[in-house]
Amino acid sequence: MPNLARLIQEGVYSPMLSSPPVDTPTNWTSLATGAWTGTHGINTFGVHLEGERFEESHRVNPSIFPPFVDQAPAYINELCQAEYVWQAAERAGKRCFVLNWPGSWPSTLESSAVIDGSGPFSSVLARLSTAHTYTTNGETGTVPLIVRQAAASLESALVISGEGTLRPDGDGWRAEGIGELDDKLFYRLAITASEGINYDTVTVYRGLAGDDALTTLTVGEWSPWLWDDFPTRFGQVRAKFRLRLMHLSADGGEITVYRTTLFNTHGWAHPASIADELIEDLFVQGQAQGRAGLLETEGDAEDIHPIMPLCQVYESISDQARGLALTARYLAANYPWDLLMVQIHAPDGLNHEALNGVSPQWKRYDTVEAERYWDRFRAEYNVLDRMVGEIAEACADDDTLVMVVSDHAAIPTTRTVWVGQALLDAGLLAYKENESAQWVMDWANTKVVLGDHPLAENVWVNLKGRDPDGFVEPGEEYETVREQVIQAFYALRDPETGQCPVALALRKEDASFLGQWGDRVGDIVYYLTPGYATGGSICSLGPIDPQAVAREHFQWIEEGIVSEYFDAMHGIHHQYLPNVEYGGCSNRAVFVMAGPGVRKGANLPVPPWTPDVVPTLAHLLGFPAPAQAEGSIIAAALEEP
Repeated sequence: MPNLARLIQEGVYSPMLSSPPVDTPTNWTSLATGAWTGTHGINTFGVHLEGERFEESHRVNPSIFPPFVDQAPAYINELCQAEYVWQAAERAGKRCFVLNWPGSWPSTLESSAVIDGSGPFSSVLARLSTAHTYTTNGETGTVPLIVRQAAASLESALVISGEGTLRPDGDGWRAEGIGELDDKLFYRLAITASEGINYDTVTVYRGLAGDDALTTLTVGEWSPWLWDDFPTRFGQVRAKFRLRLMHLSADGGEITVYRTTLFNTHGWAHPASIADELIEDLFVQGQAQGRAGLLETEGDAEDIHPIMPLCQVYESISDQARGLALTARYLAANYPWDLLMVQIHAPDGLNHEALNGVSPQWKRYDTVEAERYWDRFRAEYNVLDRMVGEIAEACADDDTLVMVVSDHAAIPTTRTVWVGQALLDAGLLAYKENESAQWVMDWANTKVVLGDHPLAENVWVNLKGRDPDGFVEPGEEYETVREQVIQAFYALRDPETGQCPVALALRKEDASFLGQWGDRVGDIVYYLTPGYATGGSICSLGPIDPQAVAREHFQWIEEGIVSEYFDAMHGIHHQYLPNVEYGGCSNRAVFVMAGPGVRKGANLPVPPWTPDVVPTLAHLLGFPAPAQAEGSIIAAALEEP
């Protein structure tokens, strides 16, 4: 990883500790606000607001991993209680570019640019489909075109969304390969001879019978950007594209038309005009390189079928990294700026998917297979290093401060546990069966609520006067229940290993040294012993399949544990303390910094915390830290503290 190695050599490196819970929404928020979890209030993926029903937690997953624009029921920055660094910087007169950072969208900035996703090179937010080639030559990977004689010309027809083929049917056209589709997406091609001899011109009409001419093309010519409304599983989406006549035989019988990707320009760029600029920049680059269309991902043949439903675009990690680098390069080259922040979620997914494969503690560890897993990690880290290098080359010089940070890491897992069983056995957690023989919360009898998924590793007492179904009295009874929870956790033992799967359980007020306070943190916080993990197939709020408890309580992890996003998840981070190590891996994040005012070639003696990054950044760039920032300036990293 030469680019990271160069930054470390020219600056400082240290492991970094995450603000618990050690997960994505919590720590990208701490990294952007300088605040601890209890202050910014983003307490994992499901944020519980005091007084609301627990099953109505505010899920922020879709705002971090959006399937398309405008699909998130809750946005991190609408729930966050702390000012972001880009807000503080803009308040101080700085111009910011914020790319793909959890909590940055919807934009709250005025004079700065925010991009949700990686940009039009490959982002699922910007692209309704891949590019398509329509042709009469029958090449693999193309959409068939058929030419027939019409009254005044030859003609052909296509489905502009690329979702099927139109074939002659009497005087009309018949759609094949698709279900019911708005025929407004059927485009007619009139093939004519401008001088009455050889066919050399194609006029494109919207609709099969209409006279709405959109553009007229000769061979090699591009249309202007055209717009249409496309029905998708997310509703009607207006998108733009260009057409190019690639080939037309003199007799008009052979024709090839290229259609660029369908681009959505709404809901992922601020200001909105940036979306069109980024798309046009990729078009210009693509033509300069002699491409058929834009400089854009070619996709993966195994993941993208030539004829595909709209809004089913695949984006690989390498594509995402390239897209972010291209977006950063364009913005930095065309606008003045002071602060650029770029986030990519990798290698978190690979940790979840494959980390056990490199751990000798795993039940199915194999030395030969381990090398294959290591190759995957090396490849992905090289992609990330290349992205860092491309952004630094395009955006940084000797006077630029560069930071590379992560929100957390992960450790392997070997045994499952559901700590709810301890609370059930102690008579603290109560369920009842529904009509499907599944367990649902028995709110009239449960003294506690276990928040393992989607809430944080917290336990709430079902407190009278605070919670909608609360009946535990404040004061002595409340304190007794909390003590019983802690004792039940510590009394839990794995019958096979003899270990307690709970490493630490604390009253909230005793966990302030971990940033745990405020009304969005449970009454008790707990952390699992490294190696133990709770799978996402059990949501302790219910409904729970009793058989899932049998599968996921004190069992060896072989294939992996089931979660919301993975059929077999291996590496875990959010259930542990930030400094734990296991199976040759660490849960600690990464901090690298180089540039003016930074020591060179130094390793920090004490790991910083994620809330320390923003105060350090603001200090070095010369503007006040965000209003709720609580972290410390990392003085040991500076030439003149």
